Amino acid sequence: MAKHNSPPADRHCVRFSPGTRLCDQDAEQPQGWQSRRARLSLRLSEDSNSNRMFMIFMKYLQPSERLGVFLAAVQSMRAPSPHSTELAAHMVDVLAAETDFHSGQVLHIVWAIYRSLPSVRAALALQSLDRALLLLASKCPRETVASLLQCSLTCTSVAVTMWRAMVSEPPATERVLRELLRILMNQSGCKTSTSTKDHPRILALAAARPLHEILLLPTSRGEAKAIFPQLFLALLFQVSFTTELKLQEVQVFWEKHRQDLLTPVRSTVQALKALLRSVGLGSPVLAIEAQGGWAALLSAESHLWGVQVVAREMKELPRSLRATIIHQLVELLRTEASSWQTVAMVILSKLLECTELGDELDCVASLFASYLRSPCLGMQSLVLRAILGLTERPATARQTLVLLPSITEQLQAADSDTRAVALPVLSTMLRLLEGRTLSLAALELAGKLPALFGDDSSTVRLLSIRLFLDTLGFVEGSQEKLQQVAHRSLLPLSLHLHDQDESVAEASREALLGVARFLRWRQLAHLAETLQSWKIGECLVRTVLHPGPGPGPGPGPPCAEPAPFPLQLARRSSAAEEYLAQSLPYLQSLQEPLRREAVRFTGLVGRHLLDQHQSKSQDICQVLRGLANDPCESVSSLAIQTVLILQAPRPRSRFSFRQLCSRLQKAWRRRRSSPAGS
Repeated sequence: MAKHNSPPADRHCVRFSPGTRLCDQDAEQPQGWQSRRARLSLRLSEDSNSNRMFMIFMKYLQPSERLGVFLAAVQSMRAPSPHSTELAAHMVDVLAAETDFHSGQVLHIVWAIYRSLPSVRAALALQSLDRALLLLASKCPRETVASLLQCSLTCTSVAVTMWRAMVSEPPATERVLRELLRILMNQSGCKTSTSTKDHPRILALAAARPLHEILLLPTSRGEAKAIFPQLFLALLFQVSFTTELKLQEVQVFWEKHRQDLLTPVRSTVQALKALLRSVGLGSPVLAIEAQGGWAALLSAESHLWGVQVVAREMKELPRSLRATIIHQLVELLRTEASSWQTVAMVILSKLLECTELGDELDCVASLFASYLRSPCLGMQSLVLRAILGLTERPATARQTLVLLPSITEQLQAADSDTRAVALPVLSTMLRLLEGRTLSLAALELAGKLPALFGDDSSTVRLLSIRLFLDTLGFVEGSQEKLQQVAHRSLLPLSLHLHDQDESVAEASREALLGVARFLRWRQLAHLAETLQSWKIGECLVRTVLHPGPGPGPGPGPPCAEPAPFPLQLARRSSAAEEYLAQSLPYLQSLQEPLRREAVRFTGLVGRHLLDQHQSKSQDICQVLRGLANDPCESVSSLAIQTVLILQAPRPRSRFSFRQLCSRLQKAWRRRRSSPAGS
């Protein structure tokens, strides 16, 4: 690393004394540091010719020449001569106090001290170097901190000595801590490089080690408390950032010890422990250890769970500190687009569980509405779990209702895991509403739920079917739109009577019975109640919804005694075509029983459409032929038999449709009784 970060060789030099060279670098005009100068004049008033000569010489030094003198003085501290050591210490003290070095010069100075310090033995010289580092850290903390990080990425014992000198007084300690905090948060570099000068990611990695050393010092506790929320978040973000590092970036630290690739994470975890202890949170540190939280942070696979454990233990923080952290998280999530988003949301959701919320909830709610549309993997599920926790607390439940439209809007676009969390949230929220607001929300939700009945997740199927039945009882008055939605749910519910998951099949039966009663469809209700699944499909194909002059669907729960419903033969093809469109996706279902039922029902629809739409019937046959290679023999055989039946000449009889149903029923029963269908 030294070959990359060493200061360049001096180009213009002048003689100061034998064996010593002066650098003539470009520099800005120095600004006098009057407060330090007055104090140093007393300490450095040595009655020696050398010191007086140097003070006279200082008057003639150009700002660009002072760096060379400073470097020469530091180098001469290695000499054993007491006189030269005393003079060098005096020169370093005066130059550090009198000169404002620019960033490039600070890097040269820090490098010179870092290289010379192991060879310096005189106490006077060591004290002088400590004072110089303290002055540099006070006057130009950004340049000094970055320079020392570049000198020693792994924070060697020499670097530790220099860091301790830089934070030996409170004002400098605060400046150094804030600068390390800024570097920790500056992980925006995207390129992979072995040069620390142009790679903020590398410096961010290096910052955790000195931070740990500084936080161990009793003198840093006050300053650490002042910026605890920021440091706490920065270190947790650093954990996530470190687990995503590329191999080339880690090798910058351990080119010879590749087995220690996780050492950057360990440094961050150690710094986080030191931070918590420095603010009096020793008990949470032990609690996190007992739960395995610290170990979880070290692994890329489990670090998010470790973050949850750490954040959950922050319940012992004063409420004001928790509120500060929440506000800062909200601000970061609003303005930052980075890999921190998931970690920040994990921390926020856990803090919300243990916090009595006040005005923070309003800003959190608006943030959640935005992140429900986030494309980040797992973000929607994470937000919904946080919302679910808020809906279960009486003090915050009603304030989450503003998020109901956003959750409903994202329901169909979400993945199965997200839907499995969203449905309980919606169910809870509906029960918090009243009157017309409840009716309108239930009506909108009812229109979206049937699309989830065929979800791959049995949990989503079960929750969506149960919630759909609930919505029928929440809608007030006779709603034509709700009648249409209820009618569209009939076929999916009838197919899921054969769901492999018994709880889903039972929920489908209850929902089908409830929908039939809501529509006051007596025959369908009877078939659902007695589980005559074959006749349910025939009933749907042969009849269409045609309310008579009697009362239509009314408000409240589906009636226990369904009123008579006048059935008629289907003269319109639109209902059958709608059923056909609903059944086709089930031909590709992962569940064998659903594919089999979809084949049977598609055959019924195809025969019904044969007279009116010959082309559609042929299209159905083409689709069913595609199932000839279905991995399930019972499905493939039934599909082939159905095609043969649809293509067979149809006798001209008014009872041909019933004959078709009878033939399909016999074929189905034969297939069920055969070994292949069992």
